[in-house]
Amino acid sequence: MTTIDRLTPKHDYSEENCYLVFYHNAKPTQTIEIKVEWFDLNYGNKVVWLLIREKANNQDEKPKYRNIKFENIDPNVRIVKRRKEKVI
Repeated sequence: MTTIDRLTPKHDYSEENCYLVFYHNAKPTQTIEIKVEWFDLNYGNKVVWLLIREKANNQDEKPKYRNIKFENIDPNVRIVKRRKEKVI
């Protein structure tokens, strides 16, 4: 586990063969794990937004981009290394 402030915004973590797992506090009793390959922070007039590119489940899917209020994101982030695919 690491924290968001130790990560580099605008860096494509998929190039390092890994992805990030952010924890989104959607409701007071509900936390959602979001798998992310890229993120950035956008400082709006009143709110700081976390811009993310979600990890695609397979190679045919288009990447999905989302904005989430930064205050709803847990500062702890997990870095997950991808498994190497076997070449036959």
